[in-house]
Amino acid sequence: MANPQSPLDRFLSRLLKQDPPRAKSLCVSLLGDALAPHGGAIWLGDLIALLAPLGINERLLRTSVFRLVAQNWLQSERHGRRSLYLLSEQGQRNTAHASQRIYEGPPQEWNGEWTLVALPRIGNGLAERAELRRELVWEGFGMIAPGLFAHPHTEARAAHDILEKLGIPDRALVLSARDLAGAGGLPIASLAPQCWNLENVAEQYRQFTRHFAPLEKLLDEPPAPEQAFAARVLLLHSWRRIVLHDPQLPTPMLPENWPGHPARQLCGRLYWKLFDASEAHLQAMAGQDNERYAPLAPEAALRFGGRPPG
Repeated sequence: MANPQSPLDRFLSRLLKQDPPRAKSLCVSLLGDALAPHGGAIWLGDLIALLAPLGINERLLRTSVFRLVAQNWLQSERHGRRSLYLLSEQGQRNTAHASQRIYEGPPQEWNGEWTLVALPRIGNGLAERAELRRELVWEGFGMIAPGLFAHPHTEARAAHDILEKLGIPDRALVLSARDLAGAGGLPIASLAPQCWNLENVAEQYRQFTRHFAPLEKLLDEPPAPEQAFAARVLLLHSWRRIVLHDPQLPTPMLPENWPGHPARQLCGRLYWKLFDASEAHLQAMAGQDNERYAPLAPEAALRFGGRPPG
């Protein structure tokens, strides 16, 4: 990095020591946040160079990239002795799906409607039910009764996509519902503490704020491009790991003083303070000799509520 003794470098080194990132997960974070809005293509050598300052060695990165190709996140092209890696169609869909959680967050309002997924008692093997449950929980659904999952925000399309992905589109019921608690029944929202581990997610948001709040003052001085890029990747990587496990319940269903709100505001402020310098480093490292490297997509300017004025 530009100045090994600078406060920002010491902060980044401390972050890496506290929570060393895994190569494959960090690679996905970089692909989704930094490369997808530029077309999603990068030479393997450039990817290695970008992640080396974050403690990811070449062997680990090559292994991670091969796995992402095998999982259809990436596809590769050989150009002589060089390899170009691109986000596949599935990788683009995965990235777009995750972007809503990462950059937009849960809705501030809620119309009271639920998406329900019901698993019939017959027609599903134990392995299928377990796999479907894992996918639904990852999407943010909570189990409100045996074989019955609910989410107050996710559209039915997401549930159908999961069933299609698992090859069981006709093995579960996907319903849109509104509870009738006003007639004396139990409101589904009252089950939130039982169906979703909100306290665990809340503690992750508190920890994120503790770890990254000191960075805001360090950015009063403009960072060097390489520092800005490293900080942006670590920031988004930490943020992504939390929000993709957050069920993203609408604000009216969350506890008062939900720590996710100030954590998201902090992440957005830091992100935009780092953005321009980090983009300069990305351009210098990945945008050279790469015809697939596209100008920044306009929708990137809408992240975290939009680029601040000035």
